[in-house]
Amino acid sequence: MKDEKVRQFLTLAGQQPPAAFTIGTPEQRRLGAQLLLSEVLEYVIHGLGVTPIVQGVAITDPNDLKYEAASEPDELEMLDGLADVAYTMFWNSSAFGLPLREAYELVCDNNLEKFVALTDWAGETGPLPNEAWHCEREVEWPQEVVSVEVLLIADTYFAVGKDASGKVRKPAHYRPVDLSHLLSAMPEQKKVANS
Repeated sequence: MKDEKVRQFLTLAGQQPPAAFTIGTPEQRRLGAQLLLSEVLEYVIHGLGVTPIVQGVAITDPNDLKYEAASEPDELEMLDGLADVAYTMFWNSSAFGLPLREAYELVCDNNLEKFVALTDWAGETGPLPNEAWHCEREVEWPQEVVSVEVLLIADTYFAVGKDASGKVRKPAHYRPVDLSHLLSAMPEQKKVANS
């Protein structure tokens, strides 16, 4: 699996990937923790059907956790921890027979659809006034979008909608990725429950 599409997403979102290690801001580190842990918890809670319990409290919603950058990061622990996450991700994929590489490519492509490609764009780059958010293409944005900006990346114009926190928001025409065909294409296996 390669990271080019993730790096493209970061660039389109206005988060230029650094050329070398950086500790990032506390906000970037909180976002990194939130993105990583919420997806892992989605897999654990909704995918595996396992409810984590922390000090007697059941975690049933991946988005219920709060994050605080409480100390300086450790570069070696960041690399080791992320490598361990990747290893356990592939372990789970292999242990349960899931087509992770194919799903990853589809998810990457789908995430890039959050950015509206503006072919033949004749306007300027930068923030658009509210009355121009449709981008001359009948683009509609969800209610939480507070700004729409046009960017020029590699000779292509893109419209990017963001909420008040700066998070990229999906345009109204965006559809979640459908991975069901990957599972239906797999050989039928008898479900086995280990006790």
